[in-house]
Amino acid sequence: MRILLILSLALTLHQTNAQFFNALANLFRPVTNIFGGGNRFVDDGTQKPKADGREELFPSDCGREPGSGTGKLCFPDGLLCQERVNRGGVQRFGGHTYWFSWLDNDSSVRNAKWDWFNARNYCRKRCMDLVSFETKQEYDWVKGFINGNVPYFWTSGRLCDFDGCDRPDFFPKNINGWFWSANQFTVSTFLSPTNSNSAFHDWSQTGGAQRPQPDNREQVQQGGESESCMAVLNNFYGDGIKWHDVACHHEKPIICEDVEGHLNFARQTFPNIRIP
Repeated sequence: MRILLILSLALTLHQTNAQFFNALANLFRPVTNIFGGGNRFVDDGTQKPKADGREELFPSDCGREPGSGTGKLCFPDGLLCQERVNRGGVQRFGGHTYWFSWLDNDSSVRNAKWDWFNARNYCRKRCMDLVSFETKQEYDWVKGFINGNVPYFWTSGRLCDFDGCDRPDFFPKNINGWFWSANQFTVSTFLSPTNSNSAFHDWSQTGGAQRPQPDNREQVQQGGESESCMAVLNNFYGDGIKWHDVACHHEKPIICEDVEGHLNFARQTFPNIRIP
């Protein structure tokens, strides 16, 4: 079903868009993939969907192994998708289910942190993905759950700095190259320009280098990895609750949000499991 969707979309795209959307698709499907920090690895994917309800902070059948640079994208697990609405930390907004890791009933989960790739996989197992902020109303609602005990958390925000991201309209990347990776295969997944004064965004005006975000400080000033993933930081630089670009290997708490595509896939794959 997902392959047919991708092929159908590709046939309708203008030729100049095809390279980008093919590359963007690689962030979501379990095939050869490019991820983060300029590191290339082969992502052979979880072998097949299953519904064993196995609770793991870092799924053993998918996820990223930093030492070898290999990883697997997780299929939704039917039972975990079913149970996602019954756990501590679940909230509802706009008809969507959200899960806040720091509000979970299990202390091992409540205190857990994930790198960006493993964070997405933890959510994907449950028919969810890292949170995206399409509206100011949604963002303001989420901020109501952030207190002094929550210094930061991951979002699905991602810099388009992998193969296929060489379109002129994506440059300069720190202005036009950010998108919500949880929202698949449409131009609307791209964020407004980071220097826009009228469109909705909440990039900080400061950071470790006292420069407006995103600034790619870890790579530019420290010779580290590219700051290709977006996190929300809670007054980390005396700037309030704001968006920051962060290298994807850092570990943070997470917010997972329902993804209709994952839910539909799981409902079709596991018809005997009632998935709300």
